[in-house]
Amino acid sequence: MALLKKTNKIKIKKNEHHFTLDEAKSTRAFWMFALILAFNSFFITGFTFHVVSIFSSQGYPKSEAISIFLPISIIAISVGTLFNILSDYVRQKLLLYLMLFSGLLASAGLLMLSNKIGIYFLIIGLGCLGGLFSVVNAVTWPRYYGRKHLGSITGKTMSFLVIASAIAPSLFSYCYTNLGSYTYIGYLNIIFLAVLIIASIKAKNPQ
Repeated sequence: MALLKKTNKIKIKKNEHHFTLDEAKSTRAFWMFALILAFNSFFITGFTFHVVSIFSSQGYPKSEAISIFLPISIIAISVGTLFNILSDYVRQKLLLYLMLFSGLLASAGLLMLSNKIGIYFLIIGLGCLGGLFSVVNAVTWPRYYGRKHLGSITGKTMSFLVIASAIAPSLFSYCYTNLGSYTYIGYLNIIFLAVLIIASIKAKNPQ
């Protein structure tokens, strides 16, 4: 009787394709994720280097400029912990769009810094960006491109992050010194993110 009650289970093994670096670069998703991660490094590095100058240009004291890093860290840790737990249940594209809109919020905060609401936008936007960064960078590449060539793929992505971090302080400084305001960085960010949002619509999991 026990044998009759058993049901036959068919195990379907998903064939995972292990992408080479060149194959990964030929997909839209690679560039969308790599560029938003690079944007995160660009904005946070440039902002951190010039935070006192950015706030003083809008009439805020140094103490208020430095004080925003504590709430940003709290939000980043909370968001990172939450989405580490949820990463197995949500699509990577949702995380991509959350990073994009967090970047827009932080950029809007930079533009609106003369008003107190701009500070809150900056804190929430940068906090969410930082928290999502670790999840997206850790989960996307093996899920989308397999593990066999993971080193070369993540290494290429890291080169984008390094380049973005390297040019950020100089570009922030140039905007303020030569153009007279950091708001140009905010406009540049918004244009860049708007392009990524549109381009990401057709970004799909290559698996």
